[in-house]
Amino acid sequence: MEGRLMNRVVKLCLAGSLVLAILGIPALSLGPETAGAQACVPSTEALTDPYPGIQAAASSFESGTLDGFGVTTAGTGDASVSTGPSHSGSCAARLHTTAGLGSIARLTVGLTPGNTEAYADGWFNIAAEGMAGNNVPYFRFFSGGVRVLDVFRQNISHELVLRTSSPAGFAYTTLRRDVPTDSWHRLVMHVVPNGPQTTVQIWWDGRSVYAGTVSISATTLDTVQLGSEHDQQMADIYIDDVIVNSGTGTPAPVPGPLPEPKGNPSKRLDDFRGDGPAAVLAAGTGARRTGRP
Repeated sequence: MEGRLMNRVVKLCLAGSLVLAILGIPALSLGPETAGAQACVPSTEALTDPYPGIQAAASSFESGTLDGFGVTTAGTGDASVSTGPSHSGSCAARLHTTAGLGSIARLTVGLTPGNTEAYADGWFNIAAEGMAGNNVPYFRFFSGGVRVLDVFRQNISHELVLRTSSPAGFAYTTLRRDVPTDSWHRLVMHVVPNGPQTTVQIWWDGRSVYAGTVSISATTLDTVQLGSEHDQQMADIYIDDVIVNSGTGTPAPVPGPLPEPKGNPSKRLDDFRGDGPAAVLAAGTGARRTGRP
């Protein structure tokens, strides 16, 4: 009796699975399938850290997890490891937000207390255009919970922009005229916080695009953030091969050479599409940027 009953149960399960397959409905599973357990593989070359100071985070996300980063999501926002686009290996972090109220997804990295400089290095792929009047962030630096310096891609205009914050207001510098979506780009930032004498160096796809002094309201940094700072900052951002360091020793000179690259850097040094003279927009001057920060 038990044998006949078991055979009937098995047949019913197989029949149910066949119906679900025909209808295109996914069968139930015992739990979420993690990218790391199924598809992530080690990169062909190890992720190495060429920067001075103390390593705050380093990941190619081939573990299938976001370990080493603070993760914040809200509303329709989602932070995960994806087996979609990746710069190296098979996996990358994915931050997904929508135009819905309360939609937030971000990763954060805490820096060494009392640091005198910080490095942030990562590969980014912004999969699609965001909302008009808004931007999609790359690295954002905070001090005391206040954003003091960041680089972002402006929606619609496609510009790569450095923004700094000081008591006098915001200052904007266009670093690149056109950043296409659905393509990988490497951003490296070296920041030496020192109030109105803060020095910054920025490389984009292996090329130096900024080296100079900016004015911010901080003499130390505490957090580097990737992803949305506020809601409705709609984006799908793929992130790979991230290294964040900070230290309290003597800062490296700015300007200075780009440290030895890690992993297998992309060969994009001959791609200068859209480049032009840098445009500096100080607070209250030049074109006005509308929308949320």
